[in-house]
Amino acid sequence: MAFDDFELSRWLGKPLHLFQFIRQGTIERFANAPRDQVIGGFTYKAAVMSRSEIRQTVERAKDRLKITMAYLLNPTPPAEGFPSTQDLGGWWRPYIPSDPIKVICLATHYGDTDPPKVEWMGWAVQPEYTDLELVLTCDPNHPAGEARNQGAKWQKGCWKSVYSTGIRGCNLDPEPLTIVATLSNIVGLTLTAAEFATSAFPLAGGTLYWTRTDGIEEERPIMAHSGTSVQILWDGDELAIGTDVTALPGCPQNWNACDARGNTINYGGAIYKPIKDPAGGASMSW
Repeated sequence: MAFDDFELSRWLGKPLHLFQFIRQGTIERFANAPRDQVIGGFTYKAAVMSRSEIRQTVERAKDRLKITMAYLLNPTPPAEGFPSTQDLGGWWRPYIPSDPIKVICLATHYGDTDPPKVEWMGWAVQPEYTDLELVLTCDPNHPAGEARNQGAKWQKGCWKSVYSTGIRGCNLDPEPLTIVATLSNIVGLTLTAAEFATSAFPLAGGTLYWTRTDGIEEERPIMAHSGTSVQILWDGDELAIGTDVTALPGCPQNWNACDARGNTINYGGAIYKPIKDPAGGASMSW
């Protein structure tokens, strides 16, 4: 079907909106249809789901897309069962995801044998829940693109991202520093494992990882570390006693820390930069 024919069929055919939600290696597919649809060898689950009008303007805020789907806040299953989008809505509730979630909106028609047309692509950025539905605000720009003009900085401390790679990366190998542990106790956000005490460097400022049974890898910032215990920033699914986790220490990003890790060849700070203390009466003008 030619593109012009596809546009004409908006008025003469039976349009069908399709949605894909991609999180790491997991893809959830839905169709705003009364029953499941098999298209291109993939099953799109029937769902009460709709989207706002697609716009392309010079104002980024106006290009955002809203997707509305059924979601029940009441934890008691209704007689007819939860909607097909209930598990999808759980990606943002009760814990916010630690990884970006991609959204693809497609369109086709009932009985059409051609591949569906991609109409919009973006990222889920903000969920809004009511008692009966979830409204998901999506942005065409990747969340990581919000921080712009983040080039090298002339400062004594290292400006590079820890464990990043490439010409501007820290290039520190995380493998020798990774701690593999099994949780023995959990109190609130404080996790205990004997292996945490074996870390050569403080885990505060680092990251804790674990993999859920559905294959999703969760990560949480480590806020504090003392002996066999660490404190994370927020809780997560399937984080329980007996869970296997990995922890990676952070870096103070100063010369001494870089030297202790044997990575000074990649240090990004200006160690000979003069220091002036404005509180002591020194002028900050150069």
